[in-house]
Amino acid sequence: MLNYAAKVKGIPQNALTEVMFGMATTAHILGGCKMGINSERSVINDRMQLHGYANFYVLDGSMIQANPGVNPSLTITAMCEYAMSMIDEKPGRTQKTVEELMFSHNSI
Repeated sequence: MLNYAAKVKGIPQNALTEVMFGMATTAHILGGCKMGINSERSVINDRMQLHGYANFYVLDGSMIQANPGVNPSLTITAMCEYAMSMIDEKPGRTQKTVEELMFSHNSI
């Protein structure tokens, strides 16, 4: 493709949406679970919970509704971390740091 672009003095592009509409494309499947305030216009709320279902979370690329133009893995991770931070601690459980979890076994 680079050789052809050079021959025709063009810009190498690799997808119809880039060529026709100037829009970036992605190989990452995104969308499907729109975020919003009610079930009439969206699927999940701002905590990534499915409307009308307690403790049912959508934590993948389907919660991102538009192509960010870059690999979405860090965005998905950040949104998942945020959603997890909103979940209440179970009664009687105490939080542990990553270090405590990593080094709590005597095998290290």
